[in-house]
Amino acid sequence: MADYSFLEKDYPKTVSKDRFYRLCHISKNTAKYYLDNSFIPCVDTKKKTRRYTIKMKDIIAFLEDRDANPSKYYLPKHFDNPFLPREQRRYKKAPRNGRYKDCYKLKSIREVPDYQKYLSQQFKEYPDMMTTQQIRQITGHSITVIISWCKDKKVRFIFQGAMYHI
Repeated sequence: MADYSFLEKDYPKTVSKDRFYRLCHISKNTAKYYLDNSFIPCVDTKKKTRRYTIKMKDIIAFLEDRDANPSKYYLPKHFDNPFLPREQRRYKKAPRNGRYKDCYKLKSIREVPDYQKYLSQQFKEYPDMMTTQQIRQITGHSITVIISWCKDKKVRFIFQGAMYHI
């Protein structure tokens, strides 16, 4: 076990969370968890900055107790806790088979029976071929985005006289 009495000589009687997590070699989130869940007695002012005031003797008691009983200070599994064995840290990501697009399948036109009728009713006032300016008015997207759709071949278009007709 380490002797932490030198901390009383080198540091003031009370410290903030910032100095606490540096003294204990833990992360800011871990320090906040310990303080919020009363592992270490402190004064919580509920302010945004310098919220916690911790006595140095409480920090020394915490460090000594953590050396004696490390299992008492294990964090929940969702924290990245260096005191836990590696296989118990963090969530294990589920392997994803295939590409991202395979996760979400769009329904075909046959699966949505009245979809073509709906679209024809919505767009019956518009001409079959439109310029980028007209599409911008309908969709609300900028002309730059519409031209990038054409360049990426996401929509069918005819390029005529420095204009895209979609």
